[in-house]
Amino acid sequence: MKTTEIAAELVHNGYVLLRRHFPSKATDVVLQEIGEIDAVDGLAAIQQLTPKKLFEATPNTYSGNFGVGEFPLHTDLAHWAKPPRYLALRCVRGRADVATRLYDGNALIRELGINTLRMTVVQPRRPMRDGMQLLRLLERVEGADGLRIRWDSIYIRPSTPTSEKTFEKVINFVSNVKPMEVVLLQPGDTLLIDNWRMLHGRSATPIDAHARHIDRAYMRLIA
Repeated sequence: MKTTEIAAELVHNGYVLLRRHFPSKATDVVLQEIGEIDAVDGLAAIQQLTPKKLFEATPNTYSGNFGVGEFPLHTDLAHWAKPPRYLALRCVRGRADVATRLYDGNALIRELGINTLRMTVVQPRRPMRDGMQLLRLLERVEGADGLRIRWDSIYIRPSTPTSEKTFEKVINFVSNVKPMEVVLLQPGDTLLIDNWRMLHGRSATPIDAHARHIDRAYMRLIA
């Protein structure tokens, strides 16, 4: 698939799945051919994701909260003022019984309404470098159909009583949706996700699935 076709499919669907996409090439090389990797402060350009039990995981991570259990739907780095635009997940060693879950945030917007979500003010669970910033669940931005959604039931929290009510509605709604599932099985299987639109999560991981290895990177541009 050409990069122009990848970009168009991202706009249309909010994600793109590339099966066995140049499996012999390194992840950073492949992604640089697709777009531009985003240098996120404090993280390696390519992060290696493997299942970890709670006691093995780094605190303040999803594995540190859920271990090998199901990861709830969320957008990555929702507690940042400007979360990464795109998320790339690339299979190094896959498992047929572990799925990445995807859900279109536009359905959440339709359910609760643009104005309600834009008026919902949240803040990071812990102070950030610039203090305790106030953020909105939904923001107007250039591109991305003019909207950027953020959602995380762990790392952000409501800042006002009114926002708390909407926050609980989002938790209830997201907990009851049926996301689509994508299995990254073969080396080179690559999933590109619009992190300003799509919520994603992970199914529970079998206890013997420690060899599963997914490379993750953030991207600022899909050319």
